[in-house]
Amino acid sequence: MSMKKWLIGAMACSSLLLASCANDEGEEIASTEAGKVRESELYERMKNEQTQSGVTYGEQMLQQILLEDILENEFSEDVKDEDVDAEFEAEAEQYGGVEAFEEMLSQQGLSADDVKENIRTSLYVEEAIVQHTDMTEEDIQKAYDEYVVSSTVAHILVEEEELAKDIISQLNDGADFSELVSEYSTDTGTIESGGEIVLEPGKFVPEFEEAAFKLKQDEITQEPVKSELGYHIIKMVEEGEKGTLEEERENVEEMILEGYLQDQELVQQAISQVVQDANVQITDEELSGAMQQFMQMPEVEDDTEETNTDTSEEETSDEETEGTEAETSEEETDSTEEDTDSAE
Repeated sequence: MSMKKWLIGAMACSSLLLASCANDEGEEIASTEAGKVRESELYERMKNEQTQSGVTYGEQMLQQILLEDILENEFSEDVKDEDVDAEFEAEAEQYGGVEAFEEMLSQQGLSADDVKENIRTSLYVEEAIVQHTDMTEEDIQKAYDEYVVSSTVAHILVEEEELAKDIISQLNDGADFSELVSEYSTDTGTIESGGEIVLEPGKFVPEFEEAAFKLKQDEITQEPVKSELGYHIIKMVEEGEKGTLEEERENVEEMILEGYLQDQELVQQAISQVVQDANVQITDEELSGAMQQFMQMPEVEDDTEETNTDTSEEETSDEETEGTEAETSEEETDSTEEDTDSAE
């Protein structure tokens, strides 16, 4: 989800932006021996203090609020609660399940609801991409040709080559792979899963990938695989089998969508179309630039007429020059004939 987080941020003070003032100075929100801080002061400061990106904090916060409202209004019927829950559970699996995930979030001062709201907004962005980007059959065919079905492998990582060779001998003698993972592997991140990982191209050190992709079902590397991490013993647990285009269509389209989401320019274009259709009206002039980056860029002035005028002037100048040269030539000819008659 990290690629989608550019749209999502903490909104701890968003309520202050929209709070109505109980009096001219606004409600008190903090105080020290030096005095009081009121809502109106914070509001004005946020409207005038610029961020590193050039917009003010007020414009930044207003942009976020408007985007969330616009996206929810446009795509709430397309994104269901069960879609959000499924994404949340898939995310939680990487941390050992929902309970462990929620405990980790709690330690960071977050809740499951916080994460689910982020997920929901991310799914809105996906819908914007899907509905405002053409995915052609040619795109799908090309992606299918490049598509590699994920396999599941297991590995044991150790520091010494001799130990790696000994483990291979034990496996060949019938030892249980997962038990040897628990006993020897230094890759603590895969010990609980029996050393199993999903083999995806480009996500592992080259030596590991090269050796793993050569393995067939249940096959084990017979020589230790050396990498910068140490020595690997690798087993092919489940070899991926690529289906037909129609069988793999959903996976291929998901892969294409992931590529779209990596393209910030394309994401910007899709979101801009949604924003422009939402008839955004900002009544506070000091915050008027909040949605500027999503508005259509002004058209470049057409210089064709000016160019044609310049060209016409150049052509006129050339014609005048040619006319002058022709007249000069005729005068010189007449003068030469007169001189010849005089000589005769």
